[in-house]
Amino acid sequence: MKLLLVFPLLSLFFFCSASCEVIKALSGQPANVGFKQYSGYILVQPQHGRALFYYFVEADSANPLANPLTLWLNGGPGCSSLGFGAFMEHGPFQPREDRHLVKNQYSWNLESNMLYLESPIGVGFSYSNTSSDYLGLNDATTAKDNMQFLLNWFEEFPQYRNSDLYLSGESYAGHYIPQLADLILDYNKRFSGRPIKLKAIALGNPLLDPDISVINAEFLWSHGVISDETLLLSKTVCNASRHLKESIHQNLSKECIHVLNKLEEEMGSYTDPGDLILPICFSPTLLGQTFFQGTHNRLHWKQLAMSSAVATDPCRVDEIRQYLNTPKVQEALHANTTHLSSVWEFCGGHLSYQRESIGINIIPLLSKLLKRSIPVLLFNGDQDSKIPLTQTRIIANMLAKELKLVPFGSYAPWLVGGLSHLAK
Repeated sequence: MKLLLVFPLLSLFFFCSASCEVIKALSGQPANVGFKQYSGYILVQPQHGRALFYYFVEADSANPLANPLTLWLNGGPGCSSLGFGAFMEHGPFQPREDRHLVKNQYSWNLESNMLYLESPIGVGFSYSNTSSDYLGLNDATTAKDNMQFLLNWFEEFPQYRNSDLYLSGESYAGHYIPQLADLILDYNKRFSGRPIKLKAIALGNPLLDPDISVINAEFLWSHGVISDETLLLSKTVCNASRHLKESIHQNLSKECIHVLNKLEEEMGSYTDPGDLILPICFSPTLLGQTFFQGTHNRLHWKQLAMSSAVATDPCRVDEIRQYLNTPKVQEALHANTTHLSSVWEFCGGHLSYQRESIGINIIPLLSKLLKRSIPVLLFNGDQDSKIPLTQTRIIANMLAKELKLVPFGSYAPWLVGGLSHLAK
């Protein structure tokens, strides 16, 4: 990582309005796009030259300001919201092998203005001019930077300052989103004259409590991936929550390592822990191979697998990586303006995240938010063995019991448009 002067950056952000961050057109973009796109950097720590990269897509409607604003964060810690949220999951476009973009018919900007943030620094295109900033990042510094980003972003986009705001994310965003929401509520108490209109938060496959959220052996066994013997060993010698806690403190026992090796051996190289039925990409570059190895020791690689599940093309990971490392794409995005010393990556980057943060139990904070009248949506993919649906349901039931919440309807399929829609 090059150490660069802060002063040129300061002049850029000081004099540059949102108009100079308009994306004229992304490389390979379809014709007749009716909504505006913006991207660039927001300085969150001028003294250190710490800047977070964002991609903003206005709602695809005649009057975007009539729609809410949704801030999206991917997890990891250390995975890109641009690569996953925007180009893999629910952004307006998805790249093909020829580096052209196709429209995503399920894009969230059909209903909301979408703000994708690469956080913390070291993720994607976000960076700092101060090398020491990359060491010892934790939930507190991330939440503070995200809050400062939001306030500074509103300065560049004041027309959205009064929009209803939703916070959403997945995986380790189960830490990021509730802590950012808490800071927003504290801000509103101190500056009650013009509060940020936080309406709700939504967490997908979220890491909330390592004692509950993370479990894979039972789920893998129920899907026929591992043997009865390995399930028993996993429960008695190296259960999932203990494995995560021991990993945080870097003191895995030899017995536990043996069980995890046996589990990986039975799974094989072509079973994705984040999506047990995901097809395998046999692209020449085969980025996929890199994340199938050692996934149990890397929580952030779960993000890669889980996000891939929505793609009909199993090689989309490769296609996005190639697309975002194309110079003309970066130029159109106003990205990598300081010429970072490494290529854009889905996960990892230069950051060093404190293991202690991973062990924090977020459930009490969710309870606090609910008591402060902030609705919380928990959603889960049903093929993820890293943070399974079963565990998120346990946490939802715990919160409901604590707060004496009752169902407002019976358990049933959730259909958009009703049964009549299916008959068409």
